[in-house]
Amino acid sequence: MKKIFALVSLVYLFSCNSNDSETKPDESVSTGNGLALPKVLQASVMAAYPHDTSAFTEGLFVHNGKLYEGTGEKKESFIQITDIKTGKVEKKYPIKDSTIFGEGISIIGDKLYQLTYQNHIVYVYNLNDLSKPVQTFTWQSEGWGITNNGTELIISDGKPSGNLYFVNPADFKIKRIVQVADNLGPVDSINELEYINGSIYANVWGTTYILQIDPSNGHVIGKLETASILSSFYASYPIKELDNVLNGIAYDSTTQKIYITGKRWPKLFELKLN
Repeated sequence: MKKIFALVSLVYLFSCNSNDSETKPDESVSTGNGLALPKVLQASVMAAYPHDTSAFTEGLFVHNGKLYEGTGEKKESFIQITDIKTGKVEKKYPIKDSTIFGEGISIIGDKLYQLTYQNHIVYVYNLNDLSKPVQTFTWQSEGWGITNNGTELIISDGKPSGNLYFVNPADFKIKRIVQVADNLGPVDSINELEYINGSIYANVWGTTYILQIDPSNGHVIGKLETASILSSFYASYPIKELDNVLNGIAYDSTTQKIYITGKRWPKLFELKLN
């Protein structure tokens, strides 16, 4: 996904994995915009499960104990339902239109919403039948990540805005917009999203960290660097293609477990925030 940023992101990805203290979020120098330095989040890996390596992960969501996954790439986009612990794909629904590049997914009530990258289409499915959409909406810009706070869909459009859009799921009208920013200024490339206990957690495309964002104002209040907690995985699974990056955050509100993965990764990781 987002291959036009490949060279820049490749350099950035490896810089995030280095031990250079200048790249650590807790040692950033404020530009004086008045925002507090994001807290450095700590997490532990509780388990690792198999993950479908054909899945170019764009959206991840847990519903009724099952993992729902939306994927990208033209001619390869699909939605699938997977058993978390075994990694077994139980149902798979390919997008038949070869021009569609699938993106993030989110579930509210009995509906699943799926973004598309540059097609400006949002698909709406009934959860009991993901084989065909029951409704479509037009989206004004690129679609990257999507989550929800129970009543509103929250959407990112990546570059260059770094905006989060709060949207009415019934008619897809934008209710409000916040720009993501930290103590250094605006943050773009906000990708896959998950709403967890009042905060938005977000992948930043091409990096190894996850942001914690205050949904009321878009301020980054925390950063989780995965390079250290997944160091053995990164060492055993070097990024053969730039696009196979960290992307995918899911939260099971019943068990309070957090799951992360990446594009075509062989593993899904269960995390616990410390």
